[in-house]
Amino acid sequence: MRAWVASHDVQFYESDDFLFGSVADYLATGVRLGQPIVVIATVAHRNGYREAMRARGANPDDLTEGRDVAWLDARDTLSAFMEGGKPNAELFDLTVGRVFESLRRNRRYVMIRAHGEMVDILWREGKADAALALEKLWNELAARHSFSLLCTYARQSLASAARVDGVDRICGCHARVLPSETSGA
Repeated sequence: MRAWVASHDVQFYESDDFLFGSVADYLATGVRLGQPIVVIATVAHRNGYREAMRARGANPDDLTEGRDVAWLDARDTLSAFMEGGKPNAELFDLTVGRVFESLRRNRRYVMIRAHGEMVDILWREGKADAALALEKLWNELAARHSFSLLCTYARQSLASAARVDGVDRICGCHARVLPSETSGA
């Protein structure tokens, strides 16, 4: 991944081991470059990322919460801006947007590195349209803030989705599709 280029990328995965390694590589690179990181994930995945980051020499315990890092629970964050089964743009800005504002306060030059799996949670719950609407909100937020975002989707959640065009629609929301473990990464 290009270190100082804003982007919105997606990666599909089958195993948590692959997910932990891929996301930890992405986050650890940002930490080494002095980029603040935002992680919006489940408890199990946040713990997996932390452990994998330590194995890569980037100790997340050395980061200052609110200045260098924001670790957010995906379900709690979703509940803060979902309204009527859809993401509310204003509430998204007040929750997620505010996190980016806080990390960039007094240092507008900084590139934030973010990872999120809220879209995958929505997709797994059969809320494909809500997931795609959330991807759109991420793109709108990216127009106002300089950040690189890595979204991840579990392949099994895509297989269970009713929409046959799901992968194409997801990929269409992103600048790049990163190699998955089955594509030789």
